[in-house]
Amino acid sequence: MTMKNKLVFWIVTAVLGVSFMYILTSTVVLPVFTKSVLPKVVVHTTEEKDKNAKPAKNADDSAEPSNGTNSKESVDKLIELKKKEFLAQSRLALATEDSNYLVLDLSSKLAIIELKGVVLHEAKIIQLTLSNSIKHHNSEVLTNWASEPFVVKNIEATIPKIVFFEKIAPKDTLEANKMAQEPKIIRQGDVLVVMDFNRNLRLIVSQSELPDPEGLKAITELRESYSKQEVSRSLDAITHLNREPIKPQIEIVVSKSDATILYKSLPLNPRMILKF
Repeated sequence: MTMKNKLVFWIVTAVLGVSFMYILTSTVVLPVFTKSVLPKVVVHTTEEKDKNAKPAKNADDSAEPSNGTNSKESVDKLIELKKKEFLAQSRLALATEDSNYLVLDLSSKLAIIELKGVVLHEAKIIQLTLSNSIKHHNSEVLTNWASEPFVVKNIEATIPKIVFFEKIAPKDTLEANKMAQEPKIIRQGDVLVVMDFNRNLRLIVSQSELPDPEGLKAITELRESYSKQEVSRSLDAITHLNREPIKPQIEIVVSKSDATILYKSLPLNPRMILKF
Protein backbone atom coordinates (compact mmCIF):
# COMPACT_ATOMS: atom_id res chain seq x y z
CA MET A 1 0.00 0.00 0.00
CA THR A 2 1.41 3.37 -1.05
CA MET A 3 1.78 6.34 1.25
CA LYS A 4 -1.15 8.09 -0.45
CA ASN A 5 -3.48 5.10 -0.01
CA LYS A 6 -2.52 4.78 3.67
CA LEU A 7 -3.34 8.45 4.24
CA VAL A 8 -6.74 8.09 2.56
CA PHE A 9 -7.45 4.93 4.59
CA TRP A 10 -6.72 6.61 7.92
CA ILE A 11 -8.70 9.73 7.01
CA VAL A 12 -11.76 7.63 6.06
CA THR A 13 -11.36 5.53 9.22
CA ALA A 14 -11.14 8.64 11.40
CA VAL A 15 -14.22 10.22 9.78
CA LEU A 16 -16.25 7.02 10.18
CA GLY A 17 -15.08 6.64 13.79
CA VAL A 18 -16.02 10.19 14.71
CA SER A 19 -19.40 9.83 12.98
CA PHE A 20 -20.15 6.59 14.81
CA MET A 21 -19.19 8.09 18.18
CA TYR A 22 -21.37 11.13 17.51
CA ILE A 23 -24.36 8.94 16.61
CA LEU A 24 -23.76 6.68 19.62
CA THR A 25 -23.49 9.64 22.00
CA SER A 26 -26.46 11.62 20.68
CA THR A 27 -28.92 8.72 20.29
CA VAL A 28 -27.95 6.36 23.11
CA VAL A 29 -25.75 7.93 25.79
CA LEU A 30 -27.08 11.49 26.13
CA PRO A 31 -30.81 10.57 26.31
CA VAL A 32 -30.07 8.37 29.33
CA PHE A 33 -28.33 11.14 31.29
CA THR A 34 -30.57 14.06 30.31
CA LYS A 35 -34.19 14.92 30.98
CA SER A 36 -37.05 13.81 28.76
CA VAL A 37 -39.97 15.97 27.73
CA LEU A 38 -42.80 15.27 30.18
CA PRO A 39 -46.32 15.19 28.71
CA LYS A 40 -48.35 18.24 29.68
CA VAL A 41 -51.79 17.84 31.23
CA VAL A 42 -54.75 20.09 30.50
CA VAL A 43 -56.13 20.64 33.98
CA HIS A 44 -59.84 21.30 34.31
CA THR A 45 -60.58 23.12 37.53
CA THR A 46 -63.76 22.80 39.56
CA GLU A 47 -64.93 26.19 38.30
CA GLU A 48 -64.65 25.06 34.67
CA LYS A 49 -66.54 21.83 35.35
CA ASP A 50 -69.39 23.60 37.15
CA LYS A 51 -70.94 26.10 34.76
CA ASN A 52 -73.30 27.40 37.42
CA ALA A 53 -70.53 28.18 39.88
CA LYS A 54 -70.16 31.83 40.83
CA PRO A 55 -66.88 33.52 39.92
CA ALA A 56 -64.52 33.52 42.86
CA LYS A 57 -61.07 34.84 43.44
CA ASN A 58 -58.60 32.18 42.45
CA ALA A 59 -55.87 31.08 44.84
CA ASP A 60 -53.43 31.70 41.98
CA ASP A 61 -54.47 35.35 41.82
CA SER A 62 -53.77 35.87 45.49
CA ALA A 63 -50.26 34.56 44.98
CA GLU A 64 -49.44 37.22 42.40
CA PRO A 65 -47.12 39.91 43.77
CA SER A 66 -48.68 43.37 44.21
CA ASN A 67 -45.93 45.17 42.31
CA GLY A 68 -46.40 43.01 39.19
CA THR A 69 -43.02 41.34 39.39
CA ASN A 70 -42.59 37.56 39.57
CA SER A 71 -40.19 37.17 42.48
CA LYS A 72 -38.84 33.73 43.27
CA GLU A 73 -40.72 33.68 46.56
CA SER A 74 -44.03 34.43 44.83
CA VAL A 75 -43.43 31.80 42.14
CA ASP A 76 -42.58 29.16 44.76
CA LYS A 77 -45.72 30.05 46.69
CA LEU A 78 -47.82 29.79 43.54
CA ILE A 79 -46.38 26.35 42.72
CA GLU A 80 -47.08 25.11 46.27
CA LEU A 81 -50.68 26.32 45.99
CA LYS A 82 -51.05 24.53 42.66
CA LYS A 83 -49.65 21.33 44.18
CA LYS A 84 -52.23 21.43 46.95
CA GLU A 85 -55.03 22.23 44.50
CA PHE A 86 -54.14 19.43 42.07
CA LEU A 87 -53.70 16.95 44.94
CA ALA A 88 -57.13 17.83 46.34
CA GLN A 89 -58.75 17.55 42.90
CA SER A 90 -57.13 14.16 42.26
CA ARG A 91 -58.25 12.80 45.63
CA LEU A 92 -61.76 14.14 45.04
CA ALA A 93 -61.93 12.50 41.60
CA LEU A 94 -60.81 9.09 42.90
CA ALA A 95 -63.00 9.33 46.01
CA THR A 96 -66.07 8.86 43.78
CA GLU A 97 -64.80 5.43 42.62
CA ASP A 98 -65.22 2.11 44.43
CA SER A 99 -61.65 0.87 44.09
CA ASN A 100 -58.38 1.36 45.93
CA TYR A 101 -55.75 3.72 44.60
CA LEU A 102 -52.11 4.47 45.40
CA VAL A 103 -50.81 7.76 46.74
CA LEU A 104 -47.04 8.03 46.29
CA ASP A 105 -45.84 10.85 48.54
CA LEU A 106 -42.21 11.46 47.57
CA SER A 107 -41.77 14.39 49.93
CA SER A 108 -42.73 12.35 53.02
CA LYS A 109 -41.41 9.06 51.54
CA LEU A 110 -44.70 7.22 51.96
CA ALA A 111 -46.65 4.82 49.74
CA ILE A 112 -50.29 4.94 50.80
CA ILE A 113 -53.26 2.83 49.75
CA GLU A 114 -56.52 4.75 50.01
CA LEU A 115 -60.19 4.09 49.37
CA LYS A 116 -62.54 7.07 49.08
CA GLY A 117 -59.99 9.23 50.90
CA VAL A 118 -59.56 6.79 53.80
CA VAL A 119 -56.07 5.42 54.45
CA LEU A 120 -56.08 1.60 54.34
CA HIS A 121 -52.34 0.98 54.49
CA GLU A 122 -49.26 3.15 54.80
CA ALA A 123 -45.79 1.92 53.81
CA LYS A 124 -42.57 3.72 54.67
CA ILE A 125 -40.24 4.13 51.68
CA ILE A 126 -36.81 2.98 52.80
CA GLN A 127 -35.00 4.06 49.65
CA LEU A 128 -36.12 6.32 46.80
CA THR A 129 -34.46 6.68 43.39
CA LEU A 130 -35.54 9.13 40.68
CA SER A 131 -34.23 8.94 37.12
CA ASN A 132 -32.45 11.93 35.56
CA SER A 133 -35.45 12.49 33.31
CA ILE A 134 -37.36 13.50 36.48
CA LYS A 135 -34.64 15.08 38.64
CA HIS A 136 -33.59 17.59 35.96
CA HIS A 137 -37.06 19.16 35.70
CA ASN A 138 -38.15 22.11 37.82
CA SER A 139 -41.09 22.08 40.23
CA GLU A 140 -43.47 23.80 37.82
CA VAL A 141 -43.06 21.17 35.10
CA LEU A 142 -43.35 18.31 37.58
CA THR A 143 -46.44 19.85 39.16
CA ASN A 144 -48.20 20.03 35.80
CA TRP A 145 -47.09 16.49 34.87
CA ALA A 146 -48.51 15.06 38.11
CA SER A 147 -51.62 17.25 38.20
CA GLU A 148 -53.97 14.33 37.45
CA PRO A 149 -53.94 10.68 38.58
CA PHE A 150 -51.75 8.29 36.59
CA VAL A 151 -53.41 5.20 35.12
CA VAL A 152 -51.60 1.85 34.86
CA LYS A 153 -51.10 0.49 31.35
CA ASN A 154 -49.08 -2.62 32.21
CA ILE A 155 -47.95 -4.46 35.37
CA GLU A 156 -45.43 -7.26 35.80
CA ALA A 157 -44.42 -8.85 39.10
CA THR A 158 -42.50 -11.79 40.52
CA ILE A 159 -45.44 -12.87 42.67
CA PRO A 160 -48.98 -13.78 41.59
CA LYS A 161 -51.80 -11.31 42.10
CA ILE A 162 -54.14 -14.00 43.42
CA VAL A 163 -53.17 -17.41 44.80
CA PHE A 164 -55.44 -20.41 44.22
CA PHE A 165 -55.27 -23.65 46.19
CA GLU A 166 -56.56 -26.91 44.83
CA LYS A 167 -58.10 -29.09 47.52
CA ILE A 168 -59.30 -32.61 46.84
CA ALA A 169 -62.38 -33.66 48.78
CA PRO A 170 -61.63 -36.34 51.42
CA LYS A 171 -62.91 -39.87 50.90
CA ASP A 172 -64.04 -40.36 54.49
CA THR A 173 -64.11 -38.75 57.95
CA LEU A 174 -60.70 -40.16 58.88
CA GLU A 175 -59.05 -38.53 55.86
CA ALA A 176 -60.92 -35.27 56.49
CA ASN A 177 -59.63 -35.09 60.07
CA LYS A 178 -56.09 -35.75 58.86
CA MET A 179 -56.29 -32.95 56.29
CA ALA A 180 -57.60 -30.53 58.92
CA GLN A 181 -54.60 -31.24 61.13
CA GLU A 182 -52.05 -30.55 58.39
CA PRO A 183 -51.76 -26.75 57.95
CA LYS A 184 -50.83 -25.53 54.52
CA ILE A 185 -47.47 -23.76 54.50
CA ILE A 186 -47.67 -20.72 52.23
CA ARG A 187 -44.39 -19.45 50.83
CA GLN A 188 -44.15 -15.67 50.71
CA GLY A 189 -42.45 -14.99 47.38
CA ASP A 190 -39.82 -12.28 46.97
CA VAL A 191 -41.22 -9.13 45.42
CA LEU A 192 -40.34 -6.97 42.45
CA VAL A 193 -43.17 -5.06 40.77
CA VAL A 194 -42.88 -2.96 37.61
CA MET A 195 -45.81 -0.65 36.79
CA ASP A 196 -45.96 1.30 33.54
CA PHE A 197 -48.37 4.24 33.71
CA ASN A 198 -49.70 6.65 31.14
CA ARG A 199 -47.80 9.90 30.59
CA ASN A 200 -44.65 7.81 30.17
CA LEU A 201 -44.01 6.92 33.82
CA ARG A 202 -42.55 3.72 35.25
CA LEU A 203 -42.74 2.78 38.94
CA ILE A 204 -40.61 -0.04 40.34
CA VAL A 205 -41.39 -1.47 43.78
CA SER A 206 -38.78 -3.75 45.35
CA GLN A 207 -38.25 -5.29 48.78
CA SER A 208 -35.52 -4.32 51.21
CA GLU A 209 -34.87 -7.90 52.39
CA LEU A 210 -32.42 -10.17 50.58
CA PRO A 211 -34.30 -12.71 48.42
CA ASP A 212 -33.82 -16.45 48.61
CA PRO A 213 -32.27 -18.27 45.56
CA GLU A 214 -35.66 -18.87 43.94
CA GLY A 215 -36.78 -15.28 44.47
CA LEU A 216 -33.44 -13.90 43.30
CA LYS A 217 -33.80 -15.84 40.05
CA ALA A 218 -37.30 -14.42 39.42
CA ILE A 219 -36.21 -10.86 40.25
CA THR A 220 -33.11 -11.11 38.04
CA GLU A 221 -35.13 -12.44 35.11
CA LEU A 222 -37.66 -9.61 35.37
CA ARG A 223 -34.96 -6.93 35.58
CA GLU A 224 -33.05 -8.49 32.67
CA SER A 225 -36.17 -8.49 30.49
CA TYR A 226 -36.44 -4.71 30.87
CA SER A 227 -32.69 -4.27 30.34
CA LYS A 228 -32.97 -6.18 27.06
CA GLN A 229 -35.76 -3.85 25.98
CA GLU A 230 -33.50 -0.84 26.58
CA VAL A 231 -30.63 -2.45 24.65
CA SER A 232 -33.01 -3.17 21.78
CA ARG A 233 -34.21 0.45 21.80
CA SER A 234 -30.60 1.67 21.79
CA LEU A 235 -29.69 -0.48 18.79
CA ASP A 236 -32.84 0.63 17.01
CA ALA A 237 -31.93 4.26 17.77
CA ILE A 238 -28.51 3.84 16.12
CA THR A 239 -30.13 2.27 13.05
CA HIS A 240 -32.78 4.97 12.62
CA LEU A 241 -30.68 7.86 14.03
CA ASN A 242 -33.50 8.62 16.44
CA ARG A 243 -34.39 7.53 19.94
CA GLU A 244 -37.70 7.55 21.75
CA PRO A 245 -37.79 9.64 24.93
CA ILE A 246 -36.35 7.89 27.96
CA LYS A 247 -39.14 6.69 30.26
CA PRO A 248 -39.09 8.66 33.55
CA GLN A 249 -38.62 6.12 36.33
CA ILE A 250 -39.25 6.05 40.07
CA GLU A 251 -37.96 3.13 42.14
CA ILE A 252 -38.99 2.67 45.74
CA VAL A 253 -37.68 0.12 48.23
CA VAL A 254 -40.06 -0.96 50.99
CA SER A 255 -40.28 -3.96 53.29
CA LYS A 256 -41.26 -7.29 51.76
CA SER A 257 -44.62 -7.33 53.54
CA ASP A 258 -45.40 -3.76 52.38
CA ALA A 259 -44.40 -4.56 48.78
CA THR A 260 -46.70 -7.60 48.84
CA ILE A 261 -49.60 -5.58 50.23
CA LEU A 262 -49.08 -2.73 47.73
CA TYR A 263 -49.24 -5.15 44.81
CA LYS A 264 -51.98 -7.55 45.95
CA SER A 265 -54.39 -5.05 47.46
CA LEU A 266 -54.54 -2.76 44.42
CA PRO A 267 -57.01 -3.50 41.59
CA LEU A 268 -55.90 -4.88 38.23
CA ASN A 269 -55.78 -1.39 36.68
CA PRO A 270 -54.94 0.86 39.61
CA ARG A 271 -54.58 4.61 39.59
CA MET A 272 -51.88 6.58 41.33
CA ILE A 273 -51.60 10.08 42.73
CA LEU A 274 -48.04 11.37 42.64
CA LYS A 275 -47.03 14.00 45.19
CA PHE A 276 -43.65 15.75 44.94
